[in-house]
Amino acid sequence: MTTRSITQGALTIALSASLLLIARQFGTALDVFVAWLLPLPLVMYGARFKPSQLWVVFFSTLILSFLISPFPSNLYFMFYFLHGALFGIGLYLKWSRQQLFLSSMGSMLLVTLFSVGIFSSLFGYDLIGEYQTVLTQLTNMLTATGVTIPSGLDLGRITIISMIISYVIVVISEGWLVYLMAIILVKRLKIYELPTRSTQRFQLPKWAGVIALILLIPYPYLVVTQSETFLIPAISLYVSGVIVIVYNALNFVIILKRTLKIKYFYLFLILLLLLVPSIWLDAMLIVGLLDSFVNLRQRWLGA
Repeated sequence: MTTRSITQGALTIALSASLLLIARQFGTALDVFVAWLLPLPLVMYGARFKPSQLWVVFFSTLILSFLISPFPSNLYFMFYFLHGALFGIGLYLKWSRQQLFLSSMGSMLLVTLFSVGIFSSLFGYDLIGEYQTVLTQLTNMLTATGVTIPSGLDLGRITIISMIISYVIVVISEGWLVYLMAIILVKRLKIYELPTRSTQRFQLPKWAGVIALILLIPYPYLVVTQSETFLIPAISLYVSGVIVIVYNALNFVIILKRTLKIKYFYLFLILLLLLVPSIWLDAMLIVGLLDSFVNLRQRWLGA
């Protein structure tokens, strides 16, 4: 290890220790917020130096964490340190944005899996109690609104699916947040410059557009026929198709704004979403499918 790597390694460990001390001063109240910042020092170090040097700093930081923080927090923070190390290695090896994003999602999935599932008792999570609470609230809400619960409707299954969806949203949100902070940090400090992305790279292929369109069909059909069979899977397929198509439409909208340089275009879309969300969603679905099937960005914008 060179003098520079040793010096910056010591600085990385000191920054991590400062965050751990701040978290300890507030008990466990700030653990979640501090955890989002813990990967960043290791990201900065990993982007500059070899993985072998990074692992030395990683284990040193981990040992320091066990000296400062209580045991449950150590397990929680360990995965965030690992997240920062993997992200830093990805930058050093010049991974693509997709690989970096997937590594961020994978790290957050490990955090959620261990903190909520395997070590739930250590972190104060009671999945059975949470399930019963959500089920009771759902039943009370339906009863208060005067909705008749069909005999064949399994509220327990709906509760489980809603809990799974909520945890998936947490994983995606936290993974995206840490990914975004790391990218902004390394770019602002001019540590690493990610390669520019082609606009065509994020266009939904025609075959994927066909699949997404097929996913939209079962749910409206069951609603029209008032059938409760396979309602939950149909809703899941519908939501999946909508997410894929709207994501493609938003990419087209970004290209449209940059090409035509329309002022306040994003503000207009946000107001449209707030005022008439159903019209906004229908418009996004149409634009997303047309861009996939007939390549709107090439025909209209030459992108």
